[in-house]
This record gives sequence, C-alpha cells and structure tokens, in this order.
Amino acid sequence: MNESEKKFCDICVSRNWSVKKASKYQDMHEHWDFKVRDSLIDVKGPKKNSRHDACFNYDETWIELQNVRGQKGWLRGKADYIAFENIDHFLIVNRQDLLNWCKNKIETPSFVASPKEALYKLYRRKNRKDIISIIKIKDFQKDIKTWKLKQ
Repeated sequence: MNESEKKFCDICVSRNWSVKKASKYQDMHEHWDFKVRDSLIDVKGPKKNSRHDACFNYDETWIELQNVRGQKGWLRGKADYIAFENIDHFLIVNRQDLLNWCKNKIETPSFVASPKEALYKLYRRKNRKDIISIIKIKDFQKDIKTWKLKQ
C-alpha cells in the first residue's frame, strides 16, 4: 500500500466505514484500490508534471486512458470513484463522469512529443504503450459533482 492509499484507508477506518483492500489482480487489471461500503475507489496520489519537477502539482493531474501494457487505463477501469489526494483532503469524483468529461476535453487523435505539451492532449512515453494526458482539476470541478474527504 502506498502512502496515499494508507492515508485514504486511515480516513475511512476513522469514520468506521467498512474498507476492503483490492487484491493485486483487482488493483492492476480492474483499477481499484478499496471497496468502501459498496463502492469501488481508485486512489490517486499527487503527481508531478515531469519527473524532473521538484514539487507535486495539486492543480493538475495525469489521467490514464491506456496503461503501459496497452490495456485499459485506470480511467476506463471498474472503480466507481476516483479519490485524488490533495494537501488536506481527497477530492472524490465519479469515474464515469470524469471519463465522459475527458472525452469532450482532450484533443485527439494526435500525440504530443513531451509531457510539457500534454495539457488536454494525448501523450505516450517512449517505449511504452500508455496513453495519458494532463487535466486541470479546477476545470472538471466546474462541470462534475465532486466532494472532499477531509483528513
């Protein structure tokens, strides 16, 4: 369990919610980390826009349409909700709503050459089969219902 997943789990347990950790198969192939009550949740830690960046970017996040193996990425997984870690809370969004929103916002079908160009554009890392993009968190918050799970 990574640090973000542990924080999320601890918050849920502190609220006396039933929490079940996904199996390795469920995590890798179905793209969810926890079953909380009756919902499947995929927890996403903060990301850097580039591995060379010094700090996490809490205003933008990477989304994964296709994973490094060329299979469905987490945005097309089985999770009901995505929980994005922020400084003092997790921002929860319905995965299907976010997928539909991304389909309307991300420019396709061409790919950009570098992560610095990946805002609302498709990007594929060298020698990988992934399809990823960067989106602004505040942008989808304007159009999709979200809520905060405070730490």
